[in-house]
Amino acid sequence: MLIRKAEKDDNEAIWKVHTDAIKNVCSSHYTPNQVNAWAGKIKPNSYLESIENKEMFVAEINDEIVGFGQLNLNNGEIEAIYVSSNNLKMGVGQQLFQKLESIAKDNRLQKLNLISSLNAFGFYNRLGFIPRKEMVHNISDETTLECVEMEKDILK
Repeated sequence: MLIRKAEKDDNEAIWKVHTDAIKNVCSSHYTPNQVNAWAGKIKPNSYLESIENKEMFVAEINDEIVGFGQLNLNNGEIEAIYVSSNNLKMGVGQQLFQKLESIAKDNRLQKLNLISSLNAFGFYNRLGFIPRKEMVHNISDETTLECVEMEKDILK
């Protein structure tokens, strides 16, 4: 597995991983309406700004992008870690997280925070994140997602 910085040409592959994960992984904790609204909201070009301005990395196996992670250094938020449904339980998400955490430490961040979907809560909890509060994320006027705000101290 290769973890590398995302490039502009990766946006289509990142979008495919993201929509696959929402439809086939997040569907374990959300309704079809929630999943469809969530997946329908994202477009391939929506990643270009993050590739340019944030810490965004992809995971490749056999030259295929199978996961991505995104860190906003301005606020210490892990904004995304998604892995395609065919590549779960292989350490992809953990390796992406370790890369983002390393960058956060190199930039002397004290904490990392994130908003976890319900299906990813256990993953983040195993990585040392502590739940702070339950919340609701608005996908559209009609659709909301239950989520959990979490944080992790990384410099002690």
